[in-house]
Amino acid sequence: MTPHRPGRTSGGRGRSSPSGESVAFLILAGVVTGGGVGAGIDWLIDRFPLCTVVGVFVGFALALYALYLETKPR
Repeated sequence: MTPHRPGRTSGGRGRSSPSGESVAFLILAGVVTGGGVGAGIDWLIDRFPLCTVVGVFVGFALALYALYLETKPR
């Protein structure tokens, strides 16, 4: 019998759930990256709040999708 190793899954039951810190970092990184990309586009086309707001929401949505991909069972 093999010992249980934390962080590893056994028997094909799916992945282990991510820690709270990694979830928070993933969401925050998505929002900040989306906002940064949007602000860069706003700076290029001189329309300040429009692309920044859209970028924040798109970054949040992509972060939630990445979180789903990280936690879905195989």
